[in-house]
Amino acid sequence: MFDQIAKQLQSLDKRNKEFKITEQEFENFCKKFLFERIKGDKKLGEVFCEKYDLANYVLSILNDKAATEHIRKFYIK
Repeated sequence: MFDQIAKQLQSLDKRNKEFKITEQEFENFCKKFLFERIKGDKKLGEVFCEKYDLANYVLSILNDKAATEHIRKFYIK
């Protein structure tokens, strides 16, 4: 797992760099995520990666607060 994280940190996926969503899209995602959170034990970053088909191993393991900050920094237009 750490090998995957190291690879990602060394060379970010071009698709991930170009992928952006609006603040409104993220707010809608967060509302829907509440239902996902109730259903199971998936983290916000993990569900975000699944929904938008992103390969971001760092995001997928962060706690929800850190994942929200990461998404706002890298994926919001």
